[in-house]
Parts: sequence; structure tokens; C-alpha cells
Amino acid sequence: MYVGLHTASLPQVLAEARQRIVLHMALYAEFGRMPALAEALHTALAQPTFRRLQMITVPLASRRGWVDEFLHALRPDLTAVQMGHEFAASRDFIVRLAVRHEGLVEVYETHALPCAPCIIVDDRILFGHYAHSPVPMEQGFWFSVAAPMDELFAWAETGVLPRDATPRHRAAFRFVCDCRNAMRQAKRMLL
Repeated sequence: MYVGLHTASLPQVLAEARQRIVLHMALYAEFGRMPALAEALHTALAQPTFRRLQMITVPLASRRGWVDEFLHALRPDLTAVQMGHEFAASRDFIVRLAVRHEGLVEVYETHALPCAPCIIVDDRILFGHYAHSPVPMEQGFWFSVAAPMDELFAWAETGVLPRDATPRHRAAFRFVCDCRNAMRQAKRMLL
């Protein structure tokens, strides 16, 4: 357990990725403002064994009723104009990353309500929680678990959870399912 995402050594975790990163974080403006995070992603994406970075974001404007409330929970201190700037900074970071690492970055603008911020790096899941609070998500509790991600993603693709799945695998599978659901209900952005 970590108190604040900054204590989870996220730049190091990202830089050590060898095959996969899934970022289900809604906005990525902070990645663009923090050189250590951006450089960590560049380091991972430059690995010869690296296969894919999948980034799941949310739309700024939508007809879905949850978007406004979610954005308020995500950044309660921002005005609508400031939130627009956050989205622009997030989009700018994503585009620059995709251009620099052509073919390795997939971006999904989801219409599914995000249930928890989630970062999957190879066989590790880091997750926090969203809350209606003046304390931002990054400063909340974060947890890290190891799980056989190739197996869990295969289960998610087939939609079949084996009967002999352990309670630990079932718990980790919930995060994989949330990410896969967000991608299925998304407009894939072609960058």
C-alpha cells in the first residue's frame, strides 16, 4: 500500500516495463508536466521486447450523465475552462508520445464510466480510487499486486473465467475487465 502515487516509484515502475503498459487514468496532463514520467514511458517504449502501450482517456464533452460528475470528482478545484486546458495538455502529451513511438501506442476515448484509476505494467497492477473529495486521486491510497496478466487478458478476450481461478486471480481479473470494457466502449483514436 502507498500513501500517494508519488510514493509508488511510478517512473521506475514504468521505465522497467518490458512488454505492456495499460494506463486507465482518464487524463494525462500530469505525465506531460512531469519529465520523469514522460521519460520513463519513453524508456519502456524503446525496449526491443515492448509490445504495446494502451492509454484510456475520457471525453471532455459527452451526452453521458456521468461525465460532469466524474470530472468534478477527478479535479474538484478546476473551473470548466481550466478543465479544458487539462484535456488539451493531456491530448498534447498523448499525441507527442504516439508520434515519437509510432505503432506502439493505442489510445481509447471511452464512454464507459471509469471505476478506478489503474496502471498495468507487465505482471503488476497499481490501482487507486476516485472519490468526491478535495484530496486528488494521486494523493489517495494506492495498491500494488502481482498477477499473470497474459492469462488474465486471455480470459477477458474469451469472456470465460476458469472455474479453478484462485480468489487472487479473480480479484485481479476485475481490473483487467474494467480496462477491457473501457476499450470496448471507446472510440479508438488514430494518431
